[in-house]
Amino acid sequence: MMNVTRMDTNLWGHESFEYVGYDKEAETFSIFLLEGCCLSFTSVKEHVVFSFLLALDKERFILQKLIPFFPLEKSSGQLVNQAQ
Repeated sequence: MMNVTRMDTNLWGHESFEYVGYDKEAETFSIFLLEGCCLSFTSVKEHVVFSFLLALDKERFILQKLIPFFPLEKSSGQLVNQAQ
C-alpha cells in the first residue's frame, strides 16, 4: 500500500510537485507532478526515500539521484482518494 504525503511547495521551494508516495513492499517511489502526471521509480530502498525527504533541493535530487539510477515510468496517474 502506498503512503502519500504532501510536500508544501512554499516551505520547500520546489515548483514541480506537491505530493509524493512510497510503497515499501513494492519499493515504488512516486512523485505526483503539478502538471498532472506521475513519475514512478521502482526498486527504491527506504533509505533513498529518507534521503529525498531530507534533501534541501528536492528537484535536484530527482534529477541527480533518482532519474539516472532507478527505473522510471511516467504516467498520467492522478492522486485519487488519498488521505492528505
